[in-house]
Amino acid sequence: MASGTTTPTPAPGTAAAAFDKASEVYERMTGGCTREVAKFLLTLDPKVDSSSVILDNACGTGLVTEEIIQQFSDDAKPKIFAADLAPSMIANFEAKAKGRGWIVDGAADDDSALAVSVMDAENLTYPDNMFTHSYTNLGFPFFSNGEKAAGHVHRTLRPGGAAFICTWKTLGYLRPLHAAQRAVRPTSTLWEPPMPKDWYTQEKLAHVVVAAGFQREKIRILTKSVGYRGKDLEDLLDILRTGFLGQVTNGWSEEEKEHWLKELTNALTEEEKESASLEMIAWIAIAQK
Repeated sequence: MASGTTTPTPAPGTAAAAFDKASEVYERMTGGCTREVAKFLLTLDPKVDSSSVILDNACGTGLVTEEIIQQFSDDAKPKIFAADLAPSMIANFEAKAKGRGWIVDGAADDDSALAVSVMDAENLTYPDNMFTHSYTNLGFPFFSNGEKAAGHVHRTLRPGGAAFICTWKTLGYLRPLHAAQRAVRPTSTLWEPPMPKDWYTQEKLAHVVVAAGFQREKIRILTKSVGYRGKDLEDLLDILRTGFLGQVTNGWSEEEKEHWLKELTNALTEEEKESASLEMIAWIAIAQK
């Protein structure tokens, strides 16, 4: 259950504040790609079992937690602690968790499979050496201080435990977004998400994990290709329109916005139109303490 004597809130203008506003539509706006990464993480060794104590760090709407719990029967679930700085993300996740019986109203945290908290990943308040598994699914590129957040991941992980930390290598939606923007306003500055450029690199991910205290020889880094998908082409275009129109065309005329939407369709390849999917590639670091 949500806990803590004070409730941190995301600073205005930060990525966390944006995620907080978008909590109810978050998974749709990600085109399912973050859930696909979450599923893949759980196939990697060391896998969780019923004795695991797990941190779902920067948990968002709880995709990692949900995928873990679905693997276990009601009487053999591992213990999961989930935390995120965005209050609305946590509120929506907690309501879903209570509805599914993962959190029992009035019960102590120890009596539920899941404990959920509003908590800053850069200032985790969990004790040292608490977790056997720590998952941060694509949160690090949006932290203001990745090294500090990684230090808390290392601190709260048990010796021998494993941390799974991801960033994006390729955002498949950027190419069509940029192509459509160029078609309408050729000289405009191309829109970019609030993700520093160095976070697209393997080197940045490795640096942050090593700086946290993990030994380089105990770190593996791999890639995973996933899809930013719609149910069909019309749905994919609607996701892109809903997610990016207001950001990419901020300050444009209505005529320019309509032109951009038409050019967005033209910017997709025939394969992308047929599959209603854009390729996203994640970097994944698996680090053992």
